[in-house]
Amino acid sequence: MPLSAELTQFLASVHPYDSLPEEELAALSARCTTAEVPAGHRIFALGDEISSLYVVIAGEIEIRDEADVQLSILGPRNSFGERALQRGGTAQRSATATAEATLIELPADAFFELMDKSPAAARFFHRRRPQRADKKDLTTLPVEKLMSRNPVNCTPETTIREAAKRMHEAKISSVCVTDAAGFQGIVTVRDMTGRVVAQGRDPSEPVSTIMTAAPMALGPAALGTDVLHMMVERGIGHVPIVDDGRLVGIVTQTDLTRAQTVTSADIVGRISKAPDAATMARGVAEIPQFLAQLVGGGNRHEVVTRLISDIADAATRRLLKLAEAELGPPPVPYL
Repeated sequence: MPLSAELTQFLASVHPYDSLPEEELAALSARCTTAEVPAGHRIFALGDEISSLYVVIAGEIEIRDEADVQLSILGPRNSFGERALQRGGTAQRSATATAEATLIELPADAFFELMDKSPAAARFFHRRRPQRADKKDLTTLPVEKLMSRNPVNCTPETTIREAAKRMHEAKISSVCVTDAAGFQGIVTVRDMTGRVVAQGRDPSEPVSTIMTAAPMALGPAALGTDVLHMMVERGIGHVPIVDDGRLVGIVTQTDLTRAQTVTSADIVGRISKAPDAATMARGVAEIPQFLAQLVGGGNRHEVVTRLISDIADAATRRLLKLAEAELGPPPVPYL
């Protein structure tokens, strides 16, 4: 049966259907059906064949990825299933009703006709974007774009105390040692604790007595993956970048972490498992980097808004769970 006048009006209030002329909306409504879904019902699982796009009228739908990590909780006016339809109809996510739900089902053929006829719908649902050449990817990112330039340095004659002071003031974990001949070595926090504090060395000794001389280094033409592999293989956290014997920069584990992309699933997963608010705060602190990554990748504003909202919703739900664990169940239903 086609949708009722009330549900057709509801659909007309949801983007992108709100952009359709009245006659096209009526024709689309006539091809839709509704479904009542009980709480706990699995609408589709990973690997299922999907034949419809779903729009939530009421209730809640939980979306999980292939690792069974919660990606989002969708409420009224949200849709799901479009990604699977555009990828051949095979679900790469699972969808389960976490509360009794009412759904509009739009058949796949009607969905694709809508995409063909409506530019607004095509923009809204088409999520496959061309890869940008400037996307941060360690497999293609040159070290010169990744490294920290003008690293803090000192001469071999600088005292251990002075080197430690420079590291402390700059809030860094290493200092490079250079002289007129070029790059000579590196001193890290590990050297300070293991070779000075643990051995009772005199901090007035020259830093050359504790530095790692001629450490492993790379040139500016190396790639981010070269740094990552060197760090993993050698068990180090700092890689000096040297050009013709001259120190031009340094790459640390922090630089690698900053360059590697994050996903909404990564952040949501950490937030949903956070044992306390402080741990949650560290996850939420990644949102600005993720937002910059999404915008830099050319994603549409609808996609960016939806993903950021998913993270915010996950944080809200987790905060409520933590509050309930401490204070008990809520005295009234949540709004």
